[in-house]
Amino acid sequence: MPTQQTSPAESPQSFDYDDMLSELEAIVADAEQRLAQEDEAA
Repeated sequence: MPTQQTSPAESPQSFDYDDMLSELEAIVADAEQRLAQEDEAA
């Protein structure tokens, strides 16, 4: 099933630069935690 996304017509600027930046930081932090856990398990 494809993920639901709002169309650009509905929200042209709903996801601005700051939102994108904080989203990326959260992804990076999550990835770093997972890598650390994998290192401990190995």
